[in-house]
Amino acid sequence: MEKHTIFYAMFIPSLILFLWGMGFRLGLYLQGEVKGAEHATPLQKFRILLRKGWMEFWRRPLWYFQIILTDVIFHRKLYARSFYRWLAHTFLVFGFVATFIVDMIKGFTTGYLVEWSHSFPFLSFAHIFETGAIRPFLDFSLEFFSFLILIGCLMAIVRRFILRPPQLRTEEEDITSLLFILFLEISGFFIEGYRIAHPEVVTNRVYMANFTPPSANNWISFGGYSLSFLLRGITINPDFLWYFHVIPSLIFFIYIPHSKLLHIFTSSATVIGDRMKESNRETL
Repeated sequence: MEKHTIFYAMFIPSLILFLWGMGFRLGLYLQGEVKGAEHATPLQKFRILLRKGWMEFWRRPLWYFQIILTDVIFHRKLYARSFYRWLAHTFLVFGFVATFIVDMIKGFTTGYLVEWSHSFPFLSFAHIFETGAIRPFLDFSLEFFSFLILIGCLMAIVRRFILRPPQLRTEEEDITSLLFILFLEISGFFIEGYRIAHPEVVTNRVYMANFTPPSANNWISFGGYSLSFLLRGITINPDFLWYFHVIPSLIFFIYIPHSKLLHIFTSSATVIGDRMKESNRETL
């Protein structure tokens, strides 16, 4: 069976379970009371909160942009408490968000627009994402941001299991999340290194992606290229490696709404809500 078909046969159910999980958590949050709408249904509360948020944003958009920049993206308060925690947290969150954005751009352009351009010539510009100057930039960005995630995960592991600050409590959920992230990053670099070490994997199109020229691997895929020296004399079934990485990735995707990693999505709303309360108190 073709790899794209296999992938989507696994991805679509995973996406449904992920959205169900997100909806379940959102439903729990909406069990709380909304001032002025105490008897509203969860859906009505959601609409009210969206409308209030939209109106508040346009009342002072520059303030919102400032809070997003200083408190959401750069975590100003966390930086003031601990530079080490701030750096590990920033590597993880920024790495995840940036990797997701770049991966979506790369997947949509090289996976869909390029295919559609065969039928619709006006989409021929998409080939710049596949073979043009933009492609090496996208590949390097994915490599770099994935590397940030790996470093942030290792820093979090060191802090949690070696430095062990007195106030830190380690729960089973923390261990599960860190091990998931560590496995996915290491396996991703391992697959990349194996692909570079064994060009026949690319020739036979075992994986779904179109790869950059081998001559560019040493600076674009710096993580995988380093591992490739260790993997040149090792032969592993590349299909097994693909499943070994993709299936845990989809399981992790489903797990996110039920873990502390959910705050990647909710932290913006939480931080903005807290700053609004502080701002309102200061104006009284």
